[in-house]
Amino acid sequence: MNGPGLIELVVIVFLLWAFLGPQKVMDGARIIGKAYREFRGHGTNLGSGKITKKERVRASAERLGIDTAGMNTKEIRNAMLDQLSKE
Repeated sequence: MNGPGLIELVVIVFLLWAFLGPQKVMDGARIIGKAYREFRGHGTNLGSGKITKKERVRASAERLGIDTAGMNTKEIRNAMLDQLSKE
């Protein structure tokens, strides 16, 4: 079976608007849009969306196969330099 066509969608939207009123329909559309934006951006912007320098250094070291547990940033950088000089 095919999904609803354009005319069916227009009729559904009109009926929603008639039964709920324009303010409720606008609020619902706003909520759906906000949820969609949050869902779409969830994979790219974790947390506040700002990645600290320490997190970038730690992620780079882990991609090189370096265990960063208990290491500070300077130790991680030195381990990365050692790893890269071996290759």
